[in-house]
Amino acid sequence: MIGLMDCNSFYVSCERLFRPDLRECPVVVLSNNDGCVVALSREAKQLGIRRGTPYFKVRSLLISCGAAVFSSNYTLYQNISNRVMAVLGELFGEVEVYSIDEAFVHFPLDMPGSVEQAAGAAKEHIERMVGIPVSFGFARTKTLAKAANRMAKQSSCPEGVYVLDESREEEVLRRFPVTDIWGIGSRKGRWLLQRGVVSAWDLRLAPSYWIKEHLSLVTLRTHWELQGRPSIGPETPGAPRKGILSSQGFSREITELFPLSQAVATYAERAAGKLNDQQSTAGYVTVFVRTNRFRHDLQYAREVTLRLDPPTGSSTEIVAAAQRGLRIIFREGYSYAKAGVLLSGIDLPEALQQNLFISRDDRRQRLELAVQQLKSNYGRRVIHTLSSGGEHSWAMRQEYLSPRYTTNWKELPMVR
Repeated sequence: MIGLMDCNSFYVSCERLFRPDLRECPVVVLSNNDGCVVALSREAKQLGIRRGTPYFKVRSLLISCGAAVFSSNYTLYQNISNRVMAVLGELFGEVEVYSIDEAFVHFPLDMPGSVEQAAGAAKEHIERMVGIPVSFGFARTKTLAKAANRMAKQSSCPEGVYVLDESREEEVLRRFPVTDIWGIGSRKGRWLLQRGVVSAWDLRLAPSYWIKEHLSLVTLRTHWELQGRPSIGPETPGAPRKGILSSQGFSREITELFPLSQAVATYAERAAGKLNDQQSTAGYVTVFVRTNRFRHDLQYAREVTLRLDPPTGSSTEIVAAAQRGLRIIFREGYSYAKAGVLLSGIDLPEALQQNLFISRDDRRQRLELAVQQLKSNYGRRVIHTLSSGGEHSWAMRQEYLSPRYTTNWKELPMVR
């Protein structure tokens, strides 16, 4: 059987990991620039707060209830996620990480005991070794395992483990809304509802030819998965991403070229770091800027794509190309709210066609490897290009950021 492990209220659980005094307290985690609520504890949900609510609308309520508010601490969350996945791999061997807080596992045929016993033991082991509560849902396919995991989180399943065997599928899928199925978005869900497909069971019973004619191949695979036919294969581990985006809204709007150039250089450097992490090269750099479309000021949005010839993974060349692109699209007189850099045309170095007229410079490649190693060991800002340096007055607002307990020597938790 295929299982889905999901960390319960992951961002909140990470914040509570080093703050046991918050175990029974309402806790919320905010999005970039402290804009909206992206994660909340059970106690915060009981206050009537919903995910996606702008923080300024619930700020007074949270203060009056003594709630704890945190900015998103992605460095902490990723490190804790790595620990959870490592323990999961020791228990099940084959693990397919789906997101920062989810992973698919396969129940080995030679594992002693039942699925419930093995999953229960794994849940206890992860909570003991890492301190993060998790839930498991097992079924015949990934889509059914997603539904099973949702059942595992309900109050009727206090153990946090639910096995959706074939005898239970009809009962569960009849009560499962079609709009909540993995892979069925809100737009597609509305289309199905208008045609009488209300539950997951209705989609399972729908004719395959009808789905193939009116919907996509992805929906057809979901339909087969609901029937118990595995149709979603594992993602290739380590496969290079075909596009790498680095973008962020500014904490304050920018009107001048210099701070905007500084931001674009920073984003280009981050994208180049991700490119080097997967040992790839990029053939194109796209730079974009835009104003705040929610304000009544003058609006402007534009992007430009530059070719890298030959394709490269050098952060200095990518930053330089991004800077050239910004100078092309920058216009004075606008208040810019966001910028970003997209790398595309990504491939492995050995797949590139060499240029007879440009000699290969191994020194540049060794320099890039050394730079990335320094950043990996000491933090991404320990060394950087000159154009991305200086004070980042536009940087993301994080007024409620918790310490990076597990990755920064200066922020280790103190025991008294």
